[in-house]
Amino acid sequence: MVAFLLGWKATSDVGTGGWTHGMSLRTKLAQRVVAASRAARVAKASRWGIIASGVLTFLIFAISYYGQVVGNFTFTVDRMAQSAGITLYESAVTREYTSRLISGKVESADGMTALCGTEYSTFELGHDVCVPDDSYLTSVDGSNNGESLMVYTFYLENAGDLMVDMQAAITVVSATKGAEEAIRVRVIFDDVGLTFAKLQTDDGDRPGEPEIGTEPFTSMTTVMTKNYTALQPGAVLKITVVLWFEGEDADHNLNIVGGGIKFQMDFTVTHVYEEF
Repeated sequence: MVAFLLGWKATSDVGTGGWTHGMSLRTKLAQRVVAASRAARVAKASRWGIIASGVLTFLIFAISYYGQVVGNFTFTVDRMAQSAGITLYESAVTREYTSRLISGKVESADGMTALCGTEYSTFELGHDVCVPDDSYLTSVDGSNNGESLMVYTFYLENAGDLMVDMQAAITVVSATKGAEEAIRVRVIFDDVGLTFAKLQTDDGDRPGEPEIGTEPFTSMTTVMTKNYTALQPGAVLKITVVLWFEGEDADHNLNIVGGGIKFQMDFTVTHVYEEF
């Protein structure tokens, strides 16, 4: 009440017109304050929106097909390879031979990144979303999954009597909603690893070019192939396969929520050497 009276007296000395002009100025000032307040709220909301969007890129797969329905990787030896003595086993200790192995499911399939500590990621090395180094990934036989990271180590042995040529191939069995655009497949053969990904789409910084730190898929449905020549009887290969959705990939976005992808790795013998 006091403030109102002081304001009225200050403008009434100059007559009715001055009072009206004073009220008009106060009205305009109030409108500007309200507008500024709204703008500040919008700006704040936008900042939170950007932050939330960034967080979402690493969380959108919590209910994905990959994490909840499939979440595994199948490894098989075909009949020709079986006949030649090629076999698989999960543990180097027990060596329980089989022609088929299946990795375990992950708890979720949120985004992770192999780009921690580089200019391409805001995450420092050691953060929970960082893909561990190969020494950790290969340290456990069988399943070594993280919450959002599929890691599986197994062994292939030529248990036959003859030397053979062999091919290993990873193929896409099924994919939905473009989830294959954001997936990463790292394959480590005897401690030598490569990461595979599809080429960048139009959403990437360099459409048609390989994703950072990766080798491109061999084709639309083939991730990679690797040939072994003259695999000797008794030879053993240690293989680790790592699977994750790359959170820093431009295609890891809300458009592929609910999508998923399933892979299979097959081993076949392409030539059996005659015994001398």
